[in-house]
Amino acid sequence: MDSVLRGLRAYWEFSRTDASLPLSENLFLSDLVDEMPHVVLAYQDRQRFQVEFAGEAAADLLGGNPIGATTAPKGGLPPAVARCIRRSAEDREPVLSTAAGIRIICLPFGGAGGEVELVLAGLAEVTVLQNSGTVVSLMR
Repeated sequence: MDSVLRGLRAYWEFSRTDASLPLSENLFLSDLVDEMPHVVLAYQDRQRFQVEFAGEAAADLLGGNPIGATTAPKGGLPPAVARCIRRSAEDREPVLSTAAGIRIICLPFGGAGGEVELVLAGLAEVTVLQNSGTVVSLMR
């Protein structure tokens, strides 16, 4: 997993302490300065989630600024990202996904009543290892 996505997962784990979900009111973006370019914040809006923030790297990976896009069918988010957000909210657990060269982690944050209020999604480009051309024989 990409270091940015690992950092987001570690922040989520640290933030939840003994609770099953970390509280959205305890999400401090100032703690995520290095990760913010890769972050998408989707807030619960009726039966869907709507993007209210997208970092520059995340927006580039999504092909443009997704602010206002929703997890609804034809809501403007790539299907894999929308599914990741919805599944994370439903399962109340982190979800990892990949699609079209993008690795995605979705992390749910809850409200005081225990409902999922927002999902923090981290996006990173899948890196492809280049073949060095070296052949190693494993036979004696």
